[in-house]
Amino acid sequence: MTRTDRRGRRRILKGLAAGLAGARLWPGAARAGAVGWGAPLLAPPGAGVFQRPLPVPAQATGALDAAGVRHYQLAARPGASELVAGVQTPTWSYNGAWLGPTLRIPRHRPVALHVHNGLDQPTTLHWHGAQVPGRMDGGPHSVIAPGQTWTATYTLTQPAAALWYHPHPHAYTGPQVYAGMAGMLWIDDDSDARLALPRTYGIDDLPVAIQDRRVHADGTLAYMTAARDVMGMKGDRFLINGVEQPYAEVAAGWLRLRVLNASNARIINLAFADGRRFYVIAGDAGLLAEPAPVDQLLLAPAERAQILVDLRGDDGRRVVLTSDSGAVVPDLYRTPMAVDIHDRRGFDLLELRVGPSLGLGTRLPERLVEQPSLHADGPTRRFVMNGMIVSDAFARMQAGHGYAPRAANGPGGMSAGVGGRDLFAINGETMDMHKINVRVKLGATEVWQVTNVSLMAHPFHMHGTSFLIRSRDGRPPAPHERSWKDVVLVRGGETVALIASFDHPADAAHAYMYHCHILEHEDNGMMGQFVVA
Repeated sequence: MTRTDRRGRRRILKGLAAGLAGARLWPGAARAGAVGWGAPLLAPPGAGVFQRPLPVPAQATGALDAAGVRHYQLAARPGASELVAGVQTPTWSYNGAWLGPTLRIPRHRPVALHVHNGLDQPTTLHWHGAQVPGRMDGGPHSVIAPGQTWTATYTLTQPAAALWYHPHPHAYTGPQVYAGMAGMLWIDDDSDARLALPRTYGIDDLPVAIQDRRVHADGTLAYMTAARDVMGMKGDRFLINGVEQPYAEVAAGWLRLRVLNASNARIINLAFADGRRFYVIAGDAGLLAEPAPVDQLLLAPAERAQILVDLRGDDGRRVVLTSDSGAVVPDLYRTPMAVDIHDRRGFDLLELRVGPSLGLGTRLPERLVEQPSLHADGPTRRFVMNGMIVSDAFARMQAGHGYAPRAANGPGGMSAGVGGRDLFAINGETMDMHKINVRVKLGATEVWQVTNVSLMAHPFHMHGTSFLIRSRDGRPPAPHERSWKDVVLVRGGETVALIASFDHPADAAHAYMYHCHILEHEDNGMMGQFVVA
């Protein structure tokens, strides 16, 4: 593509961006008859409400059989949740709660996870961040039909980490996750006790899953009700473990928060309202070599971080966790359609109400684990995140043809939005379930260079392995990014070099995915497949 061609493409995309930013509904929405299209939304609350306690998901430790295998039971099914105080919202979830149980899986021990589909449509269940064979990964090829049960069996040998699980059906991941289907998966070993880290679940070791949603006045979820939502679904209600602006009663001392950005598209910039410093001790898939002090922390969709905050002199105080979005997030976009008022300002997340110390004897270690290292023995591969592309699908959308939402068959009549369109691409290619884009040799260690040439930042995720960030535009990553990861935010114009070993097999029938983790981009083409053999 010549420089003139690139300039023309940018003008076209910016023109579309301006048009979509001003569009209220998808073309054809009224004809589609989708429930909730154009319906009023609940007015968002004021800041600093904090009237409801933080829910802590139940722990699932599995049932041990005679052969030493731990069995876990998960069921996807319809239900209802009080996301907003006093309002019941129809949802889909695992085992009846907005967030499914936190699966506690011991390292080096065999497990069997039995997943039943109690919905009226197909689904899958992907173990995000788990290093397992492709046939156990739960990607788009591992479809669970309504009424059926799928069993994944594996042994996790990777380091202790806070992973998560969510559905991954082809072109329907966005609406199913938005409907409430997600949960955490923690790999346990002896490192927490050895390092004297906070580790009492629900007391000084809290799961913190951040999600944003839009809710209609009748309580139903509003999904992709405006044209701009194809750029990534963002909401105006900010949920922590399924509750808006909750509070947690905690003790004076070291507090560990295992934070997951489980939003479909929104980037979070974690900070405390009083500006206090906190310490990152782990990224997506493992502990750091040493704690990294920060006063803010950017988390893209699907990224995780474990942080320690020092509350040892705060008995009787209230400490508020926020997203200081305005300080960072607007600069990640070169198109106005993908930025909203919450990106420009920020929002409250969680209030910590600090009580007396419990004397648990936890601490901030000087050292955590040995710094990991990898040495490439395979090829260097290059991936270009194109973002929105000029295609036939793009032209049809510009013209307003064929882009009515899909059937309103989500919980309570929630629209399933649009998916399966060739709107976003990697290496100029859109997702094709029948095409293998990359073939990797089993046991190889490769460098993947990911370049973002689009107008917005994209989180890049690969299945089946963890990676290390070698560099950002040739420079070393920040200290808090020097742990095992499986998601990396790639800014516009940036090239990030990743190195990973591929130690688990995946064939074409159960291929691994690499994709943008903005779910509406993934659902509309920004994904590829790779096999390992």
